[in-house]
Amino acid sequence: MSVSWTAEQALTLAPDAATGQAGRGLAVPALWKSLGRDARAVWGLCQGSGSSPYQVQIDLSEPAFRCSCPSRKFPCKHSIGLLLILVNHPDAVREGKPPAWAAEWLSLREKRAQKQAETRPAAVKSQEQLSKAAADQAKRAARREKSVAEGLNSLEIWLCDLMRQGIASLPSRPYRFWNDMAARLVDAQAPGAARRLREMAGIPATGEGWTQRLMTRIGLLHLLIEGYRRIGEQSEETQADIRAAIGWTVSQERLLESPGVADRWITLGQRVYDEEQYRVQRT
Repeated sequence: MSVSWTAEQALTLAPDAATGQAGRGLAVPALWKSLGRDARAVWGLCQGSGSSPYQVQIDLSEPAFRCSCPSRKFPCKHSIGLLLILVNHPDAVREGKPPAWAAEWLSLREKRAQKQAETRPAAVKSQEQLSKAAADQAKRAARREKSVAEGLNSLEIWLCDLMRQGIASLPSRPYRFWNDMAARLVDAQAPGAARRLREMAGIPATGEGWTQRLMTRIGLLHLLIEGYRRIGEQSEETQADIRAAIGWTVSQERLLESPGVADRWITLGQRVYDEEQYRVQRT
């Protein structure tokens, strides 16, 4: 089983910094017994302050965690430690069948998921309902297109005012100067453009050469505005790039329907961060 997690991603699941730090301290195979895994889960026994070791298990499909320790933090330090062992020391976690205590938990999760699927409302099937759903989706898309266009028009006016006033005073400007305009872009459903504007807020404090760096970002933001105005003239690939830069997201279902690109890839870096109500991962 290949492990696609990184240590940073594992630590983002910790409820607080202290739990993450404690989890790092437990991410040592020598502190564990009966470490194992299969295609779905990983498990292990970690000796705590009591006489019996804690039973720790992770359902990697979500992920979901379970530990027999009394901690009220979720996931607890033992769960974080086990996930870090899987990431950093995969050879120490042997493949095999889960022990009874782990298999019972996984079985209960399967039964619960099956019950939820059975009670879930039936999917829309009639052609009339499908047509109405498609029409409603088109209306929502049109409303967002209009909202984004209005937001980018406001951004262009803001940028023009900024250029007329000059950028020499920007180092003394408060963060609110940038954030207020960014908030308007979020309201206009253009969170990607808002993120780019917020990133520009710190450039005036970066020392010598900040004016050139800021003007480059302003120019790119202006190109994004102009690109969106002419989006209908662009190729499908360029349209997708423009929408992604503005903040359009693609559902997992639609992404899986699109053709993949098979090749050998080298991961040079990965960044995971929160953007408004979304968790964003860029690889």
